[in-house]
Amino acid sequence: MLAHELMTPDPFCVTARTPVSQIMHAMLDRDISAVMVTGDNGGLIGVVTEGDLIRRQDSVHQKKLDHWLALLAEGEALNLEFLHSLQLSEQTASAVMSRPAITVEETADLATIADVLLKRGIKRVPVTRAGKLVGVVSRRDILRALLAQET
Repeated sequence: MLAHELMTPDPFCVTARTPVSQIMHAMLDRDISAVMVTGDNGGLIGVVTEGDLIRRQDSVHQKKLDHWLALLAEGEALNLEFLHSLQLSEQTASAVMSRPAITVEETADLATIADVLLKRGIKRVPVTRAGKLVGVVSRRDILRALLAQET
């Protein structure tokens, strides 16, 4: 099987300027675990995964932000809604995305795709045709293909 037979076509995309809060809502509303990030020319520039969003909350940047907010509060508790809006509104896809995106061509076979996922330690890989994003193959897509081959 080839990537174009396995892939989910037309994956959900955002721009590098899309706020993280909007990405989180899209992931939950669409029941997806990643979004593709495209540049102004429509080319794929990165991927934002649930893991990227979770890791970002534990980053050095977050620790610095926490330190400055503690100084600002001068020992008083800050409003949780304020903190939440502050943290999400200033972050965009470009701040949290994995880049460059690891991709495969639409003609890549199942073994090649599985090899990329395993060697790179990723859960999905964008599929391109002549450098343009056309789909994404996830581990779940591979499991479906393996089951289909057995029947």
